[in-house]
Amino acid sequence: MNISFKFAQKKLLRGHNPSPIGAVVALSASEGAFGSWWSAKHRSLCHIITLSTTSPFVLKIFIGFFVSIPTQLPTSCVFYMSANIPASIPYLDITYKYCDFYAKFLHLNLPCLFTESHTCTWPARLNWSENGSISIDRVLKPFSGSELCVANCRDIEFGAHPTLTMTSEEYLAYWKTAGCDGTEQLLYLKDWHYFKGKDFRNYYSQPVYFSSDWLNEFYEFRTDCDDDFRFVYIGPGGTWTPLHTDVYCSYSWSANIVGRKRWWVFPPGEENKLIVSHGGQLPSDISQCDFADPETQDSDLPRCYVFDQQPGEMFFVPSGWYHQVLNLTDCISINNNWLNACNVTLVWRHLQAQLREVKKSCSDVESTPGWDDACQECLKAWEGWNYREFFVLLKYILISRWLRLTVQEVRQRLPTVAGIPGGGKVPLHVLDEQVESLLSDIASSEPLLVKWLTGDTLDSRLQNFVDVETTTSVSSIWQHDLVEATRTIRSMVVNEDLKRLRLHSRGPAAWLWKVVLGGQV
Repeated sequence: MNISFKFAQKKLLRGHNPSPIGAVVALSASEGAFGSWWSAKHRSLCHIITLSTTSPFVLKIFIGFFVSIPTQLPTSCVFYMSANIPASIPYLDITYKYCDFYAKFLHLNLPCLFTESHTCTWPARLNWSENGSISIDRVLKPFSGSELCVANCRDIEFGAHPTLTMTSEEYLAYWKTAGCDGTEQLLYLKDWHYFKGKDFRNYYSQPVYFSSDWLNEFYEFRTDCDDDFRFVYIGPGGTWTPLHTDVYCSYSWSANIVGRKRWWVFPPGEENKLIVSHGGQLPSDISQCDFADPETQDSDLPRCYVFDQQPGEMFFVPSGWYHQVLNLTDCISINNNWLNACNVTLVWRHLQAQLREVKKSCSDVESTPGWDDACQECLKAWEGWNYREFFVLLKYILISRWLRLTVQEVRQRLPTVAGIPGGGKVPLHVLDEQVESLLSDIASSEPLLVKWLTGDTLDSRLQNFVDVETTTSVSSIWQHDLVEATRTIRSMVVNEDLKRLRLHSRGPAAWLWKVVLGGQV
């Protein structure tokens, strides 16, 4: 007999901070496979996970409960990355060196603004603007007949704006009549995968400062899903994003194409003062709160940067920094999320913290066979990915940086899969087998890789990167990538949750992970 574990929860907009959420766990005797579905109208995500049991009787339990699964990383994990908080947001012009940004902002996890000179030649700034206003017809034209998910900024539900689905034509009509038809709605088209299936370079140039991007590189490598972390945000004046940290505890950058935004940005740990002053809950809207200056010490008020972002400027948001954003005028922006060697440790710690919350929320049925796998499915539902996906990402980075290969070159080195034609979609679990097989072959033929993975010390080479000329910086960054991917893989293979999942002990590279563990599996 099978027991289906039904985990139903309110799923917030990706990256937004949740308040306590309603969730339901139901155990019922049934047959059936794992499935999932979105309810776009209510933004609820339901997952059914099939578990096995030897119980001789039909078990049916219905449990209703409230849980709070925080998306923020515990502040102790971020503090060491965010030392020496500046008194104001630094402003970097086009002459600022990449190596300086890497060492002084990425590595130290500190925010900064970039001047308009960095984006002035972008095609999007030329084509999406007309006399300083948004050319909404040009922006929406490629999506004629498409359905769009928009947020109504008049309301807040569970810490996020409720959403509705509209066609591009309906949103265009709303835009042209907003404020004139007496509508109560204030609609924000956000988290829009505008560039999916397109070459983003036809719209903007990837800033060199943000070019070390493991996340989008990994999703380009995968063929099981058509996803990316490049977004367009477009909304009339008054639309806003509630207080949140970014998805996966990643970095993000936001470039204003047209319009002006106001930002409220909090150094790590300051959100705790907001929780204390708001009855134990993190508020969604802090625009009317009182704050202390960033350089103030020992204040009961939260320290906060408040500043306006002008057209063409880019803002870098570090990992784990809470922020709220208001469109002061009609705005369109390009936003990217990403991670790399500088924040992968924070991302890994955040993922572990989220799994702990998932397990705590559903501890009532912890003894059910298959519980660890079920928790990974719930983690995937809540966080957007799980341990397997993160482990595959790290193994891909390890291979590509060790061999100095591009995405396409690594893909060409993967072993073929029976029944899947070249260029076909490869499920993640199959891709994992391919990656492990390639890694095993490399390690078997290159003892230096095994020595590298089991070495006592890892030199990050960060100082080397700062000292070298820009022409050789890519090599230095890839060396840093290799170091931090290795460091994080080591942390993963000794993790007790990963051991119970046997993600390191049942693939082609199991022998390698056994060596890394010193013979322990």
